[in-house]
Amino acid sequence: MSKIQSKQVEHVQSAYVRVAGLSASGGSNTVTTAITTALSTAGRLGVSVPLQVSATENAVGVITTGSYNRVELWNGTTKQKMSDASGNEIFGRLTQSGGVYTLTYYTIQSGTETAYTFASATTVDIEFAYRFDFHRIPADSAIGVKQRNVDDDSDGGGGDIFQEQITVTALNTLNALTKTPVASTAVVLLVNGVAYSPAGGSAPFTVTGKTISWSSTNATFDIETTDRVIAHYTTFE
Repeated sequence: MSKIQSKQVEHVQSAYVRVAGLSASGGSNTVTTAITTALSTAGRLGVSVPLQVSATENAVGVITTGSYNRVELWNGTTKQKMSDASGNEIFGRLTQSGGVYTLTYYTIQSGTETAYTFASATTVDIEFAYRFDFHRIPADSAIGVKQRNVDDDSDGGGGDIFQEQITVTALNTLNALTKTPVASTAVVLLVNGVAYSPAGGSAPFTVTGKTISWSSTNATFDIETTDRVIAHYTTFE
């Protein structure tokens, strides 16, 4: 009695395909070459699958339209999800035009998908969605993402507590923070061992990005170059 072979079963199943060590820069990148290379060994037991667009849910190929063209991004070194300075997850959308595949970057801001731009080239690993035919879908496709990455949460989702000494360069003038705090009110300055916060009215200082602005009027005293200033804050960097 002969058995039915997997190639005889007409069934399409979606799974993620990985591209490691991609250089992400600006708001979008052409990834045609990277995807072509990944698909050359993406099938079960390392066989190739065709580089083509999946036009419908029953068609083999790369998903480039609809809600399923979302691309997951991980830090190429830590293997944690990518996030911006505010802890919002960075992800991509994969599109195709004239045979060119483009990865465009986004975050969610106040519930809205918003374009994101990398300030400098960043090495990332990506996972894009591909619809496989039954006999070429990898055996571990359902668990592959979990095995390849540290977690599904954005990098530093809980934030890291950071402490540093801030140099007073002139009267009431302080050097900028090394990292971006999760919020402007999340910074505490210890001035000669006494804690000061920017929260509330008549704050002794304010924080904009990484810049600290000291108000001698609100604080009722000047910060001088001989004072010792330590900053405590939470950051996603």
